[in-house]
Amino acid sequence: MARQHPLGPTRQEQQVLTLIAEGLGNKEAARRLSRSPRTVEHQVSAVLGKFNAANRMEILLRLRGEP
Repeated sequence: MARQHPLGPTRQEQQVLTLIAEGLGNKEAARRLSRSPRTVEHQVSAVLGKFNAANRMEILLRLRGEP
């Protein structure tokens, strides 16, 4: 069984989180994942909520500071 992230993102949210870490915007992430930009927007919102972050920069800073 794969180890789950302590904040509990879904597999799809984890994919979006990886692309956020790469610096991609919603449209680019949507193209890469073959999803609609609106779906990615909802997944980004879910990730922000799970990280209790106001924006992508807070997520990036947290990712760099946490194991």
